[in-house]
Amino acid sequence: MKILATLLMTMSLAFGSLAAEKSLMEITSIQVGEQKFTIHLAEAVGRVHVSIINAAGKVIERNLFIVKEPLNIPFNISKLPEGAYKVKLKTKEETVNFELENKKKVEKKLMAYAKPLDERTFSLTVLGVEKPGTEITIFDESGKRIATDEVRNTGGFSKNYHLKFMKLDEVYVRVRNADGKIKYLYFD
Repeated sequence: MKILATLLMTMSLAFGSLAAEKSLMEITSIQVGEQKFTIHLAEAVGRVHVSIINAAGKVIERNLFIVKEPLNIPFNISKLPEGAYKVKLKTKEETVNFELENKKKVEKKLMAYAKPLDERTFSLTVLGVEKPGTEITIFDESGKRIATDEVRNTGGFSKNYHLKFMKLDEVYVRVRNADGKIKYLYFD
């Protein structure tokens, strides 16, 4: 009788512990940023293979991690070409897949255009201004600063500038946005 009771108690503990284990999908999450991602494992899972697979099904990278406690695994994918990728986590018991897309960060250029209106006046148009504080500086041919103007608009603006004592072919304009990007404009 003692053997039967011991056997029943052992089986109930074994089945109870199996029911309490969480699946890999429940304890895994992925956080995607610009050209990087982090895999969060909330519990110990033992040996886990992490693979990055491209759209053609080719394994780009494969790593083995032994997870004995909650773990964050960062990945940098900036060296990979743009496109869709699959992140595959595989343990002995199960496999989980996550889809992600790698896009290169687009660097926005400073767009500034100057149009002569007459020999002493020009119209300056600046587009794509994200932060206020665009600085317009007018220099003569020798590099001496003649005038400076700061525009506090966002989005874009157009403004006319008139030179009293100089002609347009004797000056050039420097446009600098709040991020420090610079564009030079010449009147030849």
